[in-house]
Amino acid sequence: MIIRNGLCALPGLDALERRDIRVEGETIVSIAASIAPSPGETVIDASCLEVFPGAIDPHVHFDEPGFTHREDFHHGTMAAARGGVTTVIDMPCTSLPPVTTAANLREKLAAMGDSGVVDYALFGGVSGHSLAESLDRNMAELAPDVVGFKCYLISGMESFTAVDIPGLGRAIAKASTLGRPLLLHAEDPAVVVPATETMKARSATEGRKASWDDYVDSRPESAEVSAVAAAIASAKGNATSLHVVHVGTAEAARLVAASGATCETAPHYLAFCRDDFSSKGSALKTAPPVKSRGQADLLWQFLASGAILYCASDHAPAPASEKNTGSIWTDYGGIPGTGTLFPYLYAQGYKAGRLTLRAFLRVTGGAAAARFGLSGRKGSIAVGMDADLVLVDPRGEYRVRGSELLSKGNITPFEGMRLSGSILHTLVRGRAVWDAREADKGGNAVAGIVARAGYGKHLRWGYR
Repeated sequence: MIIRNGLCALPGLDALERRDIRVEGETIVSIAASIAPSPGETVIDASCLEVFPGAIDPHVHFDEPGFTHREDFHHGTMAAARGGVTTVIDMPCTSLPPVTTAANLREKLAAMGDSGVVDYALFGGVSGHSLAESLDRNMAELAPDVVGFKCYLISGMESFTAVDIPGLGRAIAKASTLGRPLLLHAEDPAVVVPATETMKARSATEGRKASWDDYVDSRPESAEVSAVAAAIASAKGNATSLHVVHVGTAEAARLVAASGATCETAPHYLAFCRDDFSSKGSALKTAPPVKSRGQADLLWQFLASGAILYCASDHAPAPASEKNTGSIWTDYGGIPGTGTLFPYLYAQGYKAGRLTLRAFLRVTGGAAAARFGLSGRKGSIAVGMDADLVLVDPRGEYRVRGSELLSKGNITPFEGMRLSGSILHTLVRGRAVWDAREADKGGNAVAGIVARAGYGKHLRWGYR
């Protein structure tokens, strides 16, 4: 197959270059100004289109097994494919059982079965209630099949509890010896717990229903900053093994970058602030919540400079019955984000001039591939790499509609947002998984998924 005459995002260049790309099997075998097709070879005309490496979303909650009323691997990977994501990395905490042992991992893989349409890797988990076992054997047994480990400093999950700071330090050290990063949800319980009690008391004293301001104030920016500072201190000489997820506070990102650790942010922290709760309501609820006006501009700057390594979706949808309970305290925190990750960063990052081409490629895939041991085959358009490609019409427009995301969750704060550019094709290892023309034929977005369930491959650290 030849993808002809596309404007290609090649590594190390500052602008798109018109090239032909030849794919044989799953692999890119040639990139040149012009490639003559062999007899019978398929040719895709990419004239007027931009060709990018498939995005990597290294933070999704596909909830299988245990919480598949919220999301499952089939719907989650379809949403990813529609949004130009060709590899996802699934979190260990929102499944039953959580991925804290090798046996639990096998159970998860069996439950997932052959259901994904894009490639995927998995994180292992370190839970506070089984920390000793994790340090003794579970992390080592999981390491061959996972690309990192995840833990929390504050957690509302009985099946996946928080670690304390000394325990975090030991987990980071163990992850370092195993050659894997330790991912951290960094909010300080010493800040969040009393702040939540104060906010609940405030609304009760004032005789009113709790507001979204109460929720944001219960998880203030200081909770992220103090948690990150404590995590860095606990890492000691292993800071490079620490990775902080979904950072929404610029000062926390600055501390991470200065320490030698890494961090990620998510599109909702770039697009919204606490004032938007007044119109978005529970559709915008996540933990940590979006912060004060002005934080987004700083996060964009850190993302552009590399102080924030990449952007991930933190995809975690839920049905309306859980998102709209009538109380800001019990409404589910999470959004369906994997389908809007690449379109948002393309439109509001690259096309809007906030991200250079090099930064855009780092933020949407290159950095995650390197951080999680996948860069031998993923994250760039180059000879020898997997043919994971996204063909974008820059003249088109994508209007976000939750009902068309293909996720089980359709409640999104991006509802109605108009984004420049439209994804026409998503290819994983040389095979089309999303084709917008097929979706348009019957007005049915699911029809645009043209790969069979189970095409997605389980990737491990060092994948080649």
